[in-house]
Amino acid sequence: MQGRSGTSGEDRISILPESLLCHILTFLTTKESIRTSVLSSRWRHLWLWVPILDLDNSDFSEDNTCLSFIDKFLNFQGESYLRGFKLNTDHNDHESNSSVDACLMRVVNKCKIQHFEIKSYFGFCYLEIPLILSVCDTLVSLKLTFVIMSDYDHQSCSLPCLKTLHLEKVVFPSDEAAEALISTSPVLKDLKMSQSRYDSLQILRVSSKSLKSFTLERADPGRVENSLDTVVMDTPSLECLNLIDYQYTSFEIVSMSETVKFDIDAVLSITCNFLTFVSHARDMTISRRTLEFIYYHLEINRRSKFHGLARLRATMFLNSSPEMLPVILEACPNLKHLTLELVHDFLVTEGTSRLLSLLPPSLISSLESVEIESPITDKATELELVRYFLENSTALKKIVLRLNHSCRKKHKPGLLKQLFESPRCSRLCQFVNL
Repeated sequence: MQGRSGTSGEDRISILPESLLCHILTFLTTKESIRTSVLSSRWRHLWLWVPILDLDNSDFSEDNTCLSFIDKFLNFQGESYLRGFKLNTDHNDHESNSSVDACLMRVVNKCKIQHFEIKSYFGFCYLEIPLILSVCDTLVSLKLTFVIMSDYDHQSCSLPCLKTLHLEKVVFPSDEAAEALISTSPVLKDLKMSQSRYDSLQILRVSSKSLKSFTLERADPGRVENSLDTVVMDTPSLECLNLIDYQYTSFEIVSMSETVKFDIDAVLSITCNFLTFVSHARDMTISRRTLEFIYYHLEINRRSKFHGLARLRATMFLNSSPEMLPVILEACPNLKHLTLELVHDFLVTEGTSRLLSLLPPSLISSLESVEIESPITDKATELELVRYFLENSTALKKIVLRLNHSCRKKHKPGLLKQLFESPRCSRLCQFVNL
């Protein structure tokens, strides 16, 4: 390793300013950061100036060793130096967690902590998290995984700077505790919740004037039931709503932005008023089972329309239940961008031809672009649907196809060429092959 600038083999990283080197080390765990101390004399103590601790207590022989390491780090730098703290723990008994609680209390109480993350990867970790957080007024990001939260005085909790809250398999002591954690975060932007099978939440109230993105997921999709029965949302600034693998009896939206993007993979009650608000959506992504639910709702309520929907991405069976697509398109009179992921139901041998016979030209007069997200299969039945869009979409400007090159040799000779040369209702329509 040469010291002169411009010499071959020069250690260009080590000549960087210490502030930049410390920033680079923030992308490593503390254990990895310590290992860099053997690189040279300049790197020997550099890891001590990294304002983030990213620890895994399995790297220590016992709890006290881990806590002693944290104490020494804080004593060396001063407690106000630490900005981020992440701990992976494998303890799930109350006795062993008491020392962890004491450690976390010191980190949050005496440090101006901004990013705080706890992940328990071997059973639930019982921590007095609310008590710790109630005194933290600098916290910007909070991420908890496999944590049981103790009960607390809801009025004592205040997180004035919190913008990111991710709760994966976190067990709340009550519905009120979950509601309070969200409502006492006045600048919250991003909320993700993944419910565990052990969670006893029945009613989730999400009330936030600042919230921009909300993801609600069932962490154990193999289980048919979940305790959460009702969701009530009062989020006037929300821009993105993701529902993943959930079943609800009631989903009430008190307020929500008209420009919110929906990404839904959920089973909802037919009496659920959720569709009243989805009908005003402009951008929506739906799974196959959500598509089926909306279809059955439209069959009962033929007058329901998605007048504002301009962009739709949907997954559907191409060869079964062919009546769904016409009903959905009829309910979207102003749809401009359609993306379809076409899945084959192998229990059904026919169905595509019936789908085409059910699609009248008037359904897609507003479409400007169609994208077939799934690769064209060897039977190329998807191309029949593409040809339909070509021949009947007066405003169509673009069709995007994804060709499966492994199946291309199995296609009929000249099939794709015939498609590209087939009549088009719109002269501006172009093909994009990916």
